[in-house]
Amino acid sequence: MTTIARRAPKLIALATVAALAACSGGGDGGGGPQTGTLRLGITDAPVDLASAVVVEFTGVELKPRDGAAFSIDFAPKRLDLLELQGVNRALLLDGETVPAGAYEWMRLKVKADPDVGGDSYLRLTQGGDECEMRIPSGDETGLKLVRGFTVGVGSVTDFTIDFDLRKSVVAPPGQKTVLETCGSQAYLLKPALRVVDNLQVGAIAGAVDPGLIQAQCASSTEAPYPGNVYLFGPVASGNTGTPDDYDGVESDPNGADAVASAKVNPDTFRYEIGFVPAGEYRLAYTCDLDDPGVDADAAPTPPATGETVRLTPAAGRAVVVVAGRTEQVDLAAPAL
Repeated sequence: MTTIARRAPKLIALATVAALAACSGGGDGGGGPQTGTLRLGITDAPVDLASAVVVEFTGVELKPRDGAAFSIDFAPKRLDLLELQGVNRALLLDGETVPAGAYEWMRLKVKADPDVGGDSYLRLTQGGDECEMRIPSGDETGLKLVRGFTVGVGSVTDFTIDFDLRKSVVAPPGQKTVLETCGSQAYLLKPALRVVDNLQVGAIAGAVDPGLIQAQCASSTEAPYPGNVYLFGPVASGNTGTPDDYDGVESDPNGADAVASAKVNPDTFRYEIGFVPAGEYRLAYTCDLDDPGVDADAAPTPPATGETVRLTPAAGRAVVVVAGRTEQVDLAAPAL
């Protein structure tokens, strides 16, 4: 159902980072409204602190450049984002007909009331408690990153939105809920999102040497065992890039944060990173807990939190991603 949006409930707003050229053709030939088709999917990168991150989506709002915003509302879809890793995704919109043309922004409608149990929540890896989540920045403004995109006449526009939960889910002091779970601590869902055009993406998959896992993981029964593979880039041709821990430091001389990551499968010791735009990248493995609010390179080393993040290989493993292909890259223990 499509309706003109007037008042939005708790929302997450995001900007698409791709601009698709409008295609000619289609239409009814009689000067009537021109339309295109929109597909919108959700995928996710892992987070160490949670075994489930459930988000309840209720619709999508679109803002044409030359018109009023309108909503595409649907029955609530409660998705565990941690089940949507690698090349897996869940569709929020599957072939929705929308007016063709330029759009200013897209907004995901999310139900996340920290004082109401069971809408959007996370399940802690340690202890299994289910903690309520809330959306920061107010009920109606959500999180806005305004960039444009285009729906071509008579064509299919297909986006995937990748939630990086390692950056998204935080538990700031003072964020409380009336519920008694998790010590009444409410978690914030601050989506770090990348939005990609599915016609322009590839994937990376491979195995991690069990010897490397054994050497780097402190325990085989505690998170983050058996570790994570980080993806850095894209990097300019011939540029080695510098793998770094997640720390949120802008223009970090120690290197940029990973653009995506994948948890190593504990049964097969394999990993898979999907929806990667074509280009040159670097891969590195770690089995250390990595708090995105802490810079592991800060003085003193390690910092007062005790965080140390070892990345192997230290300079990263080069990989070139081609649209429509899966690149096979295995990560081995360094030679002695």
